[in-house]
Amino acid sequence: MFIYRVKVEELDAARLLTLKKDIARSEAELREHCPIREMSVISNEGEHKLDIYLALDDFIDAAQLKSLAGDLNSLLDAPTCTPRVSSELIHI
Repeated sequence: MFIYRVKVEELDAARLLTLKKDIARSEAELREHCPIREMSVISNEGEHKLDIYLALDDFIDAAQLKSLAGDLNSLLDAPTCTPRVSSELIHI
């Protein structure tokens, strides 16, 4: 199994709330394109960051991972806010 972690920082409060809602609405679509076992979106109150954790099956291929990263990046694009984004893929 893999854990794909995406850390989004430097968000204003409005963009943080909007992004959480956008991710929740897009979860089913993300699951259609990629073998996601679990998905978790975490933000601590008062902080301007969001952590997205996706537990992925071992049989994910490079094209699926690339598509998933592209889908998440499209959710992060906003004309009024340029967040700092980092990601890591961890095999467990």
